[in-house]
Amino acid sequence: MVKAMRLTNLTDETTWTMVCIFIGQFINTAALLTLASANFHDIDGGYGPLSAVFVVGEETDFNVDWYRTVGALLMKTMFMTALWPLIELTMFYCIMNLTRAADRGFGPDTFKSELPTVQAYVDLYSGPEYLIHYRYATILLNIFMAFLYGTSMPYLYFCAVLAFVILYINERLLVCYYYREPPTFDEKMTVMTLEMTKYVPLMMLPFAFWQLGNRQIFDDVVFEIVYKTDFMISGHSIQQALDDGANLSHWTYNSPPIFMFYLLLAWRLICFCWPAPSEDDEGDQLVEGLEVYYEALKASDKGKIQGQEDYYKYNFKTATYSKESYDKL
Repeated sequence: MVKAMRLTNLTDETTWTMVCIFIGQFINTAALLTLASANFHDIDGGYGPLSAVFVVGEETDFNVDWYRTVGALLMKTMFMTALWPLIELTMFYCIMNLTRAADRGFGPDTFKSELPTVQAYVDLYSGPEYLIHYRYATILLNIFMAFLYGTSMPYLYFCAVLAFVILYINERLLVCYYYREPPTFDEKMTVMTLEMTKYVPLMMLPFAFWQLGNRQIFDDVVFEIVYKTDFMISGHSIQQALDDGANLSHWTYNSPPIFMFYLLLAWRLICFCWPAPSEDDEGDQLVEGLEVYYEALKASDKGKIQGQEDYYKYNFKTATYSKESYDKL
């Protein structure tokens, strides 16, 4: 998918790879597990499009049975996600050292090798590549999952903190002593990650409003099951939720999230329609000293860089300099 976008530089390609990985992980973890067990009889009476698509689920709301089954599975999944960097390091470190030992005949001499070329020897002993986009995708997954389900399952906040602590210590050490030297990226991936986290409250607040509106847990409202094959009706519909929880004249315990959502949505719309003036990019570059660097280059050095860049563009259809940086040459 990312290759089909025909991006012109490595930073953009890596950034959008991170976005696609996160979206896939989020759908697979947060959406599919919930939707696969969902029953929308309370929403459309069992005859609407949602009931036609999701026909195998039995959970009509975030009730006790949902927390025992799907909720427990989500918490186990996120706990394993937090521990995955350690598991991944153990597996691939053992595989890497076994491969190196087998190459030298399980002897102590690291200069003995059966590899046919020097480059193959360097590749074997230089460590794995540092896939930074996977790390950013994992960070986003932990943030979104913790805030989306954390209101009703606070254990997910613990899993997110544990994941960040493990990831911080793990990456600080492994970038220095385990991985190959990563390529130089600009700030685009970090900025994209921060921009995506701005949408977390817009997803969290209505989700928390709906979770706290479960009538069996919080209101002690129970509907009788006539037949064994009947579903447990929750009585929690969109109309009922808006009438009880989103009514300005009748506040309940789950009213604050939805009113905060309305205020935040209104603020985002105002910012979208009347955006603040953007910062001057050239001013930022002057602060970073990039102009001084380009002025300090000799004409011969600029010619070499331009020739190398033109060679890459013509033969490999790729670029190592952004358009702005190349124009300065």
